Amino acid sequence: MLEEQPLKIIGTLEKIVFKNPDNDYFIGKLRSEEKHELITIVGHMIEIQPGERISITGKWVENKKYGLQLEIASFEVIIPTTTDGIEKYLGSGLIKGIGPVTAGRIVSEFGIDTLKILDSEPERLLNVGGFARKRLELIKKEWKKQQYIREIMIFMHSYGISNSCAAKIYKKYGNNSISILKSNPYRLIEDVSGIGFKTADKIAENLGIEKESDFRLQSGIVYLLNEITDSGNCYYPHDEIIRVSMELLNVGELKIIEAIGELKKQEKIIITDNAIKKVYLKNIYDAELYVSNKLMEIRDYKEVGAERRDMFSEINSVHDTGILNKINQIASESNIELNEDQIEAVKKSVKEKVLVITGSPGTGKSTILNIVIKFFEQYGKSVVIGAPTGRASKRLNEATGKDAKTIHRLLKYQPKINRFLKNEQNQIESNLVIIDEASMLDIGLFKSLLEAVNKNSNLILVGDVDQLPAVGPGNVLADIINSEVFSVVRLETIYRQGGKSQIIYNAHRIRDGIYPVIKRSEYNDFFFIEKILPEQVISMILYLITERIPSTFNYDPCYDIQVIVPTNKGIVGVNNLNTKIQEKLNKNKIGLVRGANIYKLNDRVIQLKNNYEKEVYNGDIGFINNIDFEMKEITVDYDGKYINYDFSDLDELSLSYAITIHKSQGSEFKCVIIPILTSHYMLLQRNLLYTALTRAIEVAVIVGSKKAVGIAVNKNVVEKRYTSLRDFLLEES
Repeated sequence: MLEEQPLKIIGTLEKIVFKNPDNDYFIGKLRSEEKHELITIVGHMIEIQPGERISITGKWVENKKYGLQLEIASFEVIIPTTTDGIEKYLGSGLIKGIGPVTAGRIVSEFGIDTLKILDSEPERLLNVGGFARKRLELIKKEWKKQQYIREIMIFMHSYGISNSCAAKIYKKYGNNSISILKSNPYRLIEDVSGIGFKTADKIAENLGIEKESDFRLQSGIVYLLNEITDSGNCYYPHDEIIRVSMELLNVGELKIIEAIGELKKQEKIIITDNAIKKVYLKNIYDAELYVSNKLMEIRDYKEVGAERRDMFSEINSVHDTGILNKINQIASESNIELNEDQIEAVKKSVKEKVLVITGSPGTGKSTILNIVIKFFEQYGKSVVIGAPTGRASKRLNEATGKDAKTIHRLLKYQPKINRFLKNEQNQIESNLVIIDEASMLDIGLFKSLLEAVNKNSNLILVGDVDQLPAVGPGNVLADIINSEVFSVVRLETIYRQGGKSQIIYNAHRIRDGIYPVIKRSEYNDFFFIEKILPEQVISMILYLITERIPSTFNYDPCYDIQVIVPTNKGIVGVNNLNTKIQEKLNKNKIGLVRGANIYKLNDRVIQLKNNYEKEVYNGDIGFINNIDFEMKEITVDYDGKYINYDFSDLDELSLSYAITIHKSQGSEFKCVIIPILTSHYMLLQRNLLYTALTRAIEVAVIVGSKKAVGIAVNKNVVEKRYTSLRDFLLEES
């Protein structure tokens, strides 16, 4: 008969069999100290690594398939008491400056007293061979930090905060960590990634903060508005914010209305009196209103300065004929033949203060930009070009031969002071500002850009309005186009491969709600392989990556082929695909285990969020160049730019053999493989499939079911975002 009462087992974790990163459900192998047997443990554990000594309280359960398992009720990390345990503990990557080799030398010198010496006599480390003063100071600092993090962990243990989060809390707040947590646990939501309202609320409850306190209710409403803007909205209807606030905070309507009113008094939120009352975070409202006003100001600015008049003297005297002659001259010198739509786009680029150029890949946007840039430069005028992401700016640089920058670099962002040096008081000195991939602009970044654009400048926004909107709040490009307040050039003619690219042809069909042509084409750039079962799709993708595509097209599987998937989860999701592809492509034995992930030397990885201090951005792809277990750092090579990450910062990285469609936006790859199944149903929609397909430059392969493709093509549910930019522009016009 199985034991019903909770029991305690102490042992060393030998292996992580499985871990779900979404809920920390864990299966592992524990070597018990009492009987030296290997036990299967299951349950929810946070940031435990192989080699750590832990005490588990739980009960035995019988799994029909896997047999007897210990179900975890609670656990505690134990400081080791044997020399072998101490050596493993110090060599696990816990302390920056101590790796496995150094740990062995330290324990050989001090034995069982090693941890005491680190606590009270760290100077004695200088007696260990290979130790210099600089390393000693680093280890002393890191050991003290770990001691403090352990205090935080003791404080946070009952609240479900992981070791990695504790390290981030310390990194953010330093020695004030616990006092800040006690005074305002809700600060964690905004300050520390990975901590949401429910965790902070649980801490607050245990600290005695009342359920109906103004402090809690206002924090909860602001949290919800931040979540709403993070999902792309600029505001939320008043009635809806009341409803979701009541659900989150579990209090009555009157209390929520009072809290909203108080936030309005404090000017933290804005409530408009439209037909539908709108509730905004103040900074988002201010951004939409500013963007509207500044765009109209640029468009309508008539007093042309002397430096600008020089440029247009010839044009003003001969009207469109002079412009057309100049365009044709530049095109001829560049051996480019322009059609009527492209000529019209160039003419408008010169004449219009604000212009939008939209079209899918392969329709000649880069050609137009090259002519426009040369037009301005032949009059001795300055041009700056940029894009929202690093990969998009790199592509713009390759297409134009000009120094394209990310918008943050263009505006000279200073991460230490969290502001742009280019602003209303110090604007960009340029006659023309061109921003590519404008569909990726969120309202906050666009506001910062417009603050730095002189009203005397021309502004050209280039993008594909049929792609997915920005990850952040707003629907900038679509709102500007739909307002019909500014000139818009829509490019339809396909130029890639002489207009015969099946990739672009099928992308246009998908965009227009027409099923793509999936039969084999003589142009050899688009393929459909029908597979119905998830396991079949996985097998085919692995075969394509490792054999068929490299042998047919001479592509490097690691550099030239990108798998793009609708979702992270499931058998045919990013997480599982990355594991499977990594197993096939990277046989390197040097690697770092972090939860369910293994980061190996030479792995391809993707940056998951903007890190302005490191100057790496959401969607940047690089390769792991070095793993330093002593310094607890991973180095990633981003096209020759080497960026170091602390082990505690690895939640900023993920494997990128497979990435989501959202993460692929703004990037292009030689070859793209797109798995698509009916199991992806909730995410099957037209603009997702269109965006995925248009990431391919030379070859696109769809692997999956015809039915799933049909569902995506027919499902034109464009994401509804609550934005007001279009309305503001119409009010101003």
